[in-house]
Amino acid sequence: MTEIVVAILAIALALILVSVLLPVAERFRIPHTVLLAVLGIALGAAGAWVGTDTHRFGLPGDVFDGLGTVGASPGAFLYVFLPPLLFTAGLTIDVRRLFDEVSAVLLLAIVAVFVCIGVVGGVVHVATGVDIYVCLLLGAVVSTTDPAAVIGIFREVGAPKRLSILAEGEALFNDAAAIATFGILINVLVHHIVPDAAAPGLDFLREFAGGVALGIVLAYIALFIVMRLGGSIVGLASVTVGLAYVAYILGDKYLHVSGVVAVVVAALTFATLGPTRLQPHQWEALRHTWHQLEFWASSLIFLLAAVVAARVLAGFHWWHVGAVLALYVAAFGARALVLYGLLPVLEAVGRVQPVDHRYKTMLVWGGLRGAVTLALALVAYGNERLPQDVRDFVAILATLFVLATLFVNAPTLRPLMRFFGLNELDETDKVLRDRVLLLSWASVATQVREAAKIYGAEADMAQRLPHLELGHASTSQADIALPIDKRVAYGLRTLCARERELYLWRFGHQSISRHIATMLVASADRLIDQVQTEGVAGYALALRQDVVVDRGFRITLWLHQTFGWERPLSDRLADRFETLMVERSVLHELKAFNRTDVADLLGAAVADRLAELLDERLEGIEGALKALSLQYGDYADTIRGQHLQRIAIRMEADEYDRQLGNFAISQEVYRDLQHALQERRAEANRRPPLRLGLKLTAMIERVPLFAGLDTGEVAAVGKLLRARVVLPGQKIVARGERGDAMYFIAAGVAKVKLAMGDVELGEGAFFGEVALLEHKPRNADVVAKGVCHLLRLDAHAFRRLLTARPEMRQEIETVAAQRRG
Repeated sequence: MTEIVVAILAIALALILVSVLLPVAERFRIPHTVLLAVLGIALGAAGAWVGTDTHRFGLPGDVFDGLGTVGASPGAFLYVFLPPLLFTAGLTIDVRRLFDEVSAVLLLAIVAVFVCIGVVGGVVHVATGVDIYVCLLLGAVVSTTDPAAVIGIFREVGAPKRLSILAEGEALFNDAAAIATFGILINVLVHHIVPDAAAPGLDFLREFAGGVALGIVLAYIALFIVMRLGGSIVGLASVTVGLAYVAYILGDKYLHVSGVVAVVVAALTFATLGPTRLQPHQWEALRHTWHQLEFWASSLIFLLAAVVAARVLAGFHWWHVGAVLALYVAAFGARALVLYGLLPVLEAVGRVQPVDHRYKTMLVWGGLRGAVTLALALVAYGNERLPQDVRDFVAILATLFVLATLFVNAPTLRPLMRFFGLNELDETDKVLRDRVLLLSWASVATQVREAAKIYGAEADMAQRLPHLELGHASTSQADIALPIDKRVAYGLRTLCARERELYLWRFGHQSISRHIATMLVASADRLIDQVQTEGVAGYALALRQDVVVDRGFRITLWLHQTFGWERPLSDRLADRFETLMVERSVLHELKAFNRTDVADLLGAAVADRLAELLDERLEGIEGALKALSLQYGDYADTIRGQHLQRIAIRMEADEYDRQLGNFAISQEVYRDLQHALQERRAEANRRPPLRLGLKLTAMIERVPLFAGLDTGEVAAVGKLLRARVVLPGQKIVARGERGDAMYFIAAGVAKVKLAMGDVELGEGAFFGEVALLEHKPRNADVVAKGVCHLLRLDAHAFRRLLTARPEMRQEIETVAAQRRG
């Protein structure tokens, strides 16, 4: 019991100390990890001086005793502290940007680890004469990078986002390769059995793939659980903490796959799906919780590892200086080899966007080592199955190497970034920054004038403030010193990002369902990626994707037409209705945003060009909605009504919040109102069933040939016709086939492929009649240009109709004669 108490006391005081170091690090512009290393070594040295007779020192002695208890099992460091570090990194990274750089990240995270192990092993073996497998073990220990210090510096000086993504992505996965190799080499040294050359690689691939599968499965299970917690934030945090530790321990100890990869993939899966599964306030609270856990874990593991490492350094000899110099040169030389030798190969074959040489230099020099390296070194040091000289060699050199990177590389990162100019904005960002400043100053000047009236000050007070006067004078007359094509590209990216946020905003205010939000956000992410890589051309591609149905839709339509399975197609049609309606609503908001904010920032010419793109996209969505509403008009009206009801409920909820904030109602009244509102919201979120029974009457009335029929005649003709939906690009009739039906276009456009060129047939037109009249094969292909709703009249019904309706026969024959001519 006493050991537990003093251990808790030591951890509590350690948390206070690491927090006190934060303002010190900020004041002297020193990486926090450097101060943690200094503090840890100081505490370790003091603990060694105190020795085992801690009772005579009272409380300080108990603290040192507690530190010794916590650090007595270095192997526990990985199980206690590593899962929070990995999960937070995966949860907070920009997943889309990570996948954009996935090839470069895997090169740095996996290939670079193995290159480092091999180069360090060979160089240190030559320099010291120590057994090659011991040197390879040392290489595995020092191959993991610690991004905490370098990423903190990158953010502080405003480094490009890509540089941070590469550093963060590398740190996500390199622990897996290092720990797997570490375990293999420990077994080699303990059992003196060298594995088959291919066995380690196959084992690593099995562990990596198994970790990926385990992480995905556990993340989905965790999401299934949290979705049924009723919005509990404490429950959400508890489930994710359990997920991180279960993934690591289950993978590492029970399934013998990579626990590191399992945790990282679980976090990435959660980060991908979480924003559309959880309410925005839940997601923010979860990220805040994990940032706190990550700070505790990273600080404590570094501090406690440094405390234990201080004792390890008691065995230091001067010959270790030469060995650590060889280690330093080898480790950073291997890193340079990967970045300057292997990465250009990926760039050459198009797998990686070219990386600036300045970025490469920063990534080489920023390969700091930290907590995980110290923890692995101490795990090796505490493994009594290894000879004592091996344990000392690995632990001392790894500790010295960590200290070298912290005291040499870390302090010089900031000056190096300034030397390369990576802390400065590029020309585009500079121009836009200046423009935002001017616009902001003009806005503030107006508000200051209004405030002056309230305070009884002079109305021209704003003009006496130099920068506000400058802003007022410059916004109307200054040109934006940036080519228009760059401004258009920037404006597109702004609109795409805004579109994504508007979808999430609607989800957060419960105006759309979680399912629809997931689909729309995924679509927006694809749009952002296309615009990022292809600019305006990428956005034009999105115009077509909005109205082109996907493979899943085609499959459900085939199932319905072939087997009569209604439910899959009904669900897909309902999804399409809702997504198109929400997209249309968001695009109208984007048009207003473009006319105001974008026009002010980038100029009227850019806003006009962007407005054309938005109008074109909106036109396509309107056309797709029109086609669907024609066939399922009642359902479309119901969905529109539901959306309006959700909007009304959101506004009502905002009004209740306002009344509560103004103390006009009590908490009891507020809860009663919210309860009633929640019941109405649940009803509004309940999707009505979509009946696939076709509205033939409405479709027949769209065809001019049938315009003169009364209600009874329409019903009679309807018995002869069959409705059919065809998808964009789908061939309706094929040249040379036997004609068995003619078709009327109720909605959409079809293309007739003729030798002299394509002919488009629109709403109300018909085709296929010539083959039926002349009993000849089809003379042309007819392909749907978009989603088409057709009325199919088969050959037998065709003859019956012409017999019963001579006037229709005459009109059809007239059109057929014109086409033959």
